[in-house]
Amino acid sequence: MIKFKNFIGISSMLIMFFAPGKLKGQNTLITHDAGNVMNGEAPSLAQDNKKVYLAFASGDSIFFSYSGKKEEKFSAPIFVGLLKGLVNVGGRGPKILSNKDQLLIAAPDTSGNFSSWLQTKPGKSWERGARINDVKNIAKEGFLSLASNNNGHFFAVWLDLRNGKKNNIYGARSVDAGKSWRKNQLIYRSPGGSVCECCKPSVVMKDQLVAIMFRNNLKGNRDLYLIQSKDGGKTFGTAQKLGEESWALNGCPMDGGGLMIENNDAIQTVWQRKGNVYSCEQGKKELFVAKGRQGVIAGMNGIYYIAFVNKGKLYLRGARNEIVELGGVTGYPEMLAIDASTILCTWENEHSIQHVFLHN
Repeated sequence: MIKFKNFIGISSMLIMFFAPGKLKGQNTLITHDAGNVMNGEAPSLAQDNKKVYLAFASGDSIFFSYSGKKEEKFSAPIFVGLLKGLVNVGGRGPKILSNKDQLLIAAPDTSGNFSSWLQTKPGKSWERGARINDVKNIAKEGFLSLASNNNGHFFAVWLDLRNGKKNNIYGARSVDAGKSWRKNQLIYRSPGGSVCECCKPSVVMKDQLVAIMFRNNLKGNRDLYLIQSKDGGKTFGTAQKLGEESWALNGCPMDGGGLMIENNDAIQTVWQRKGNVYSCEQGKKELFVAKGRQGVIAGMNGIYYIAFVNKGKLYLRGARNEIVELGGVTGYPEMLAIDASTILCTWENEHSIQHVFLHN
């Protein structure tokens, strides 16, 4: 059963930030939900024209909550379903997508499958949906990323073992808002046999553009690559390396990074190399962000924000390069751009779901 604990604090605060190496500060308003903090793990975010949605795990149970875009206060959690062996650590856990008035939640289990649940109308009970992977027990790492173009087309991407029991990038399309999934497709197979074995791939979608970022494993180098489709995920082009250097590493850093698509279809990425977080627009020079890992990115209209983890703390770099500490973190952050000046960030800290709305 889901539990709550009291959140003690003020409902909002105005904080002065100082960019590293600069004397000039910037003002950013951070609004906290001053109600109850939800106990749980692995939060995920989605939105439609009216609401923002939050999905998370509590043991083997999946819950969701919602907020009006102007309310900035989430509802009490609503039970979605039970998944035996639900995996909810290290960037795994339930993922939520919206399509107009419909919602989908998908989640991994320890057997290597991705189950789904659907809410076809607001307020309607959640129904068990289709399994996304069409070969059973094939996604043992449990990493799943989802994207929507808000026109009924969803795309799922994950690490898959069906080729020689080596992890490579597979995906699946849905053209009916998650009611069914097309035949799974191999998106990228590493010439070295396997991509990085336990770094989560990321996917974003805008109209017919689908962009996937993943960490490769080529000749011992664990670098980030970007691969794109311009026909809604039917076919993909050639994977392109991101960053100006390579990271020779005998092991997996468990850090896949994040990406977003700008209004002009430019793709912005954020990722870690050797303990440093970088951002990079495809085809342009990498930019150093800060020391850290587990970066995520969100924004619009040429303004974007980056959240990252460093030494057990979550930080946010704002649109003017100001950096602020958001609090302790024991899970992976998620971030969503609500409008050009409002960002929602959520994360897990010691089995507690935290979130803040940020206004610039």
